[in-house]
Amino acid sequence: MHAQDVPVPPLPEAEISRLREIFGRDLILNDIKRLTPYGRDQVAGTALHTTPTAVVLPTTPEQVSQLMQWANRSGIPVTPRGGGSGLAGAAIPAPGGIVCSFERMNRILEIDPINMMAVVEPGVITSALDTALAPEGLFFAGYPMSEDICFIGGNVAENAGGGRAVKYGTTGTWVTGAHVVTPTGDILRLGGKRIKDVTGYDLLHLMIGSEGTLGLFTQITIRVIPRPAVRGVLLLAFPGSEEAAGAVAALKRSPALSAIEYIDGETARMASAALPKKRRITIPEEAGAFLLVEFDGAGKTDVERELTGAAELAAQRGAAPPVAGGTDPAEMDRAWALRKAVPWWVKRTAPGYHSVEDVVVPPGEVPTLVAHAEYLRREFGVPVAVFGHAGDGNFHINPMKPPAMSPDEWWPLIDRLQRDLYQRVIELGGTISGEHGIGRKRARYLSLALSPAELAAMRAVKNALDPGNVLNPGVIFER
Repeated sequence: MHAQDVPVPPLPEAEISRLREIFGRDLILNDIKRLTPYGRDQVAGTALHTTPTAVVLPTTPEQVSQLMQWANRSGIPVTPRGGGSGLAGAAIPAPGGIVCSFERMNRILEIDPINMMAVVEPGVITSALDTALAPEGLFFAGYPMSEDICFIGGNVAENAGGGRAVKYGTTGTWVTGAHVVTPTGDILRLGGKRIKDVTGYDLLHLMIGSEGTLGLFTQITIRVIPRPAVRGVLLLAFPGSEEAAGAVAALKRSPALSAIEYIDGETARMASAALPKKRRITIPEEAGAFLLVEFDGAGKTDVERELTGAAELAAQRGAAPPVAGGTDPAEMDRAWALRKAVPWWVKRTAPGYHSVEDVVVPPGEVPTLVAHAEYLRREFGVPVAVFGHAGDGNFHINPMKPPAMSPDEWWPLIDRLQRDLYQRVIELGGTISGEHGIGRKRARYLSLALSPAELAAMRAVKNALDPGNVLNPGVIFER
């Protein structure tokens, strides 16, 4: 029986009455059609799906505080949720639990060009903040690749990364303050519009990346920077994965480099073919791997010089002339459209039967990691799409079920493949998630990456802040 087949237990009437007192009409109950979407995210398959018993839609921090006080009294677990774009099951509720969706706390509260800060509620779509910053000539540098669908609150909760993390870092690099409701209902006001702060423990960065298990963000302060004046992109085709992976270290030596993305050749061809005709890029059949390289800077001449140098350096390592690129915005968007199309192609190719992995290794181990992905294809006999952030060593290795393989064969195979991949990554000095998180998907594998002492220390923090285990139980740690 899959989780979504389990009947949704009703909440006791007394608890429903209290939720109605707090949320009024901003409460979803007894409507399976409306509740069901809140019981899933972008993880493939249905095994993790759990329909919540209720969904609350707060509009104020005080409502969130009252919710967590209610949860501690009732013992009913609460799971915070942003845009539902996660890939590890962290926004899926525990059985019998409720979801706290931040979709209505979606205001940009302030753009402060003097202090170079923005203050937002957690439900702001990431690209909407960038749109609001553009007229001020400012830029939120820490956004992830799914910026058109993800919420900033979710980005912070996962410490999400993205294509430009190699230069600008992940989301947490840019968060200087937050208002957080603790699992027991207290409201913490951490940090603010200041760059430096060593006043006591760094609770802000303890909350960042905690996957909704230690607190609920209700307001976030983000440091912004001047918007790059010029960007330029190249899509480089290499004979094979070894040549492409080997070129990464040399390309990274440019201080103007803002992104360097890897796509294996077959995946690039298939993803391009799935795009609308006007957005497709002609992908050479003989190319075994691609690097999408981006530079940014203050002047067009400087960026064009970097593009020329990158093309020459790649040619020395066997690359063909660039397949696409330049400083024209339309051409840059076309190159990035290919990269962004890849995960959606994977989802369509093997719906329900693929696994978006998120391993990360020291950048110098990228060639070894890419070679291991080739080994996984041969050893397990399944297609594996390989793409990701080559500049910071964070790769999305995506095994997919072949059409002829039954689901009964697939599930034990994917478990063995994941364990093989994780063990190799750890041997290389890496770990099992770089930006997607542990969530529910990887909780059973956490002990592969962390020692008993490390796990005990983390559990001690969780127990201290959430003694009732009512905030997102089952995420990160198995219950």
